[in-house]
Amino acid sequence: MINYKEIEQGGLDWLELKWGKIGGTLAKGLFVKTDTLFLDILSQMLEEFEPNDGYESEDMIRGSNLEPFAIEYVEKYSGFKFTQPGWLQSEKCKLLGISPDGITEDETIAVETKCFARKKHTSILLSNEIPLENIHQCIHFFTVNPKLKKLYWCAFRTESVKNFVKELDLNSPVNVGTLSKPYILTIEAARDYALEFAKELEIKVDKAINELKF
Repeated sequence: MINYKEIEQGGLDWLELKWGKIGGTLAKGLFVKTDTLFLDILSQMLEEFEPNDGYESEDMIRGSNLEPFAIEYVEKYSGFKFTQPGWLQSEKCKLLGISPDGITEDETIAVETKCFARKKHTSILLSNEIPLENIHQCIHFFTVNPKLKKLYWCAFRTESVKNFVKELDLNSPVNVGTLSKPYILTIEAARDYALEFAKELEIKVDKAINELKF
């Protein structure tokens, strides 16, 4: 794994580094048998880097503003100190990478924070579980970083009476299916599946590029 410590998350260099890559937000595509992810990555690789318009919703702005406080909360909770790398690049598959909210100096412990709105945060407190839509991103941390031993996932809200933290490791069971049709795997098994799928996708993308450019 390559740690791009000098790259600032959200900057132009960061956006260009992510171009044509599968980060945390696209990680669910590694578990879906459609061509959606393939077309997304291929379309980027066939064209020059195109920065987005920089639009940020109110929720995104709120999350950015509260992220340092959320990380500080997890640092106190866990006893670990985190720094924020710009991008972690997998050396096993060129398509894979991730931008963690924080990681320890030895790159074995990571943190991901979410600052949800009131009802979403409360539903997490009641379920005492990471929302299903965030599970694939959690798996992706381990897929990209082979040294990772533990991930702290935190739902943080200053207005709430309580924050939520869950620790995940390679033996943690996760649902990579749906609520109605759950499919439970350990993170280790899910990581191995995602990595193999990504390698197959890399071959498929490279082949398509060669054919279209011929």
